[in-house]
Amino acid sequence: MDGPGEMAAWCTDAEAAGGAVVLSLDALPEVLDWPHLLGSGTARGGFLPGPT
Repeated sequence: MDGPGEMAAWCTDAEAAGGAVVLSLDALPEVLDWPHLLGSGTARGGFLPGPT
């Protein structure tokens, strides 16, 4: 993923598929700096299907 624009598209696709994008962080920062979180290499994540 190259940036926040691609993250927005991924979130839209996840919502359309009935799920959510989930991120795993070592610690939740006080201020969410999405470009830093997504580009730092420290966050991990994936798709979580919604309940059926």
